[in-house]
Amino acid sequence: MEIDEIAARLLRQYWAVVLVCVLVPLAAIGLITTKEPRVYQADARIITGSVVPASSTQSDAIVSQVQAIATGPGTASAALRTAGVKRNLITFISNDVTVTGLGGSQVVDLAVTDKSPQAAQKIASSLATAVVDALNHAGQGGIINALHAIDGELVKLAQQRAVLAQQITNRPHNQQGQAKLAGLDQVIANFTGDRGRLLIESTAQGLAGIIDRPALPVKPQSRALPQKLGLAGLLGLVAGLLIAALFEVARPTVPGAQRVGRRLSAPTLGRLEAADLDGTVTSGVAQLAFRTRLAALHAARSTVALADAGTGVDLDALAASLTDALSEGTFLRPGMPDYPVAGNSHGAEKAEPADAPPGSPGMAVLTQQSTFAGSALRICPIGRMNPAVTSEWERVGLLIVCGPVARVPEVASLADLAESSGWPVLGVAAVPRARRRWRKRGTARAKGPRR
Repeated sequence: MEIDEIAARLLRQYWAVVLVCVLVPLAAIGLITTKEPRVYQADARIITGSVVPASSTQSDAIVSQVQAIATGPGTASAALRTAGVKRNLITFISNDVTVTGLGGSQVVDLAVTDKSPQAAQKIASSLATAVVDALNHAGQGGIINALHAIDGELVKLAQQRAVLAQQITNRPHNQQGQAKLAGLDQVIANFTGDRGRLLIESTAQGLAGIIDRPALPVKPQSRALPQKLGLAGLLGLVAGLLIAALFEVARPTVPGAQRVGRRLSAPTLGRLEAADLDGTVTSGVAQLAFRTRLAALHAARSTVALADAGTGVDLDALAASLTDALSEGTFLRPGMPDYPVAGNSHGAEKAEPADAPPGSPGMAVLTQQSTFAGSALRICPIGRMNPAVTSEWERVGLLIVCGPVARVPEVASLADLAESSGWPVLGVAAVPRARRRWRKRGTARAKGPRR
């Protein structure tokens, strides 16, 4: 199966389903997006420290840390109170606070969205301050606690040294006391060295800070309507094609008269438009009648039975139009002279005008008098034929009337009909989709002849 046939099978029969699946999400997304309130976004840029993350994992950890601090219920509620606004806390934390990292650096962006630009700016500023304070407290808390512990030990050691030094002063020849005093001095020196190293480390570590404070937003955030509509249309198209494919699997079809002809091993004799099905003899009907006559002569058939491949077209009116076209000879081009036909009545032969030079090409003009087996070509719907009263010399061929889409069972039944009856398929005629007014042509034709 070719790709174009797959597309034709899905779209020709189920184009309305695909169209609805595309339009419904487009309309829904467009309506929802246009009704969304306008929101403003304020951004604060924060540096979390002087140490650059060594990997993307560390960078993601920094972003997660800032996100956890900014979206804490206590921090968020305090920021809302500072801005003087009332918002749903859970919705605000889930939808209105965003933290993103800048590459693999220690710098992050804190964004706050709100329907009020002033509120967005104040909330973002308050959250940025809270994040910086929390980061500084977390980063310096351990060093500060260690310094406090060392200071406490130094105070205790200083008090012990003072007591021991007083004892040595009273007893200067006490060697044991002098040794203890030297040991205390060494311990005090070690603690003092550790305290100095901690102070140097805290100074070199660097503190978190706000690089850019949030400014007052002047324009609302873009609703991204084109992107949303494009995504909705794409998803709707996929859903529509999936539904059409399921329908096609359940009820397979054959798209187009040409592919129906391939299945029936028959050519496409013509294509009629809506204007050709109103019961009058048009150029399309005349061309189809001419090709039908040629196919009947080639297959040595005197009767053409019209069979419908599920189009709902009025076959009586179509047969009458084709018969009128054959009787009037309207398949001739306008302005072409009507040369008489030479030869006997058993077939059409080439005739030349009287003033034509010898050997010049002529054209056979097929009229109702140029017949097979001495009779006119009869065209009628297959439902009007009565095999019981068919003449012995009458040989029947089938002309299949097919719409843009035909059901596989209908095409198979026509193939079975041709095989069981022995009536070959002369060709396929393509017609547009049936309309109610086409089905009423039989009633309209009874009111009078059409020309």
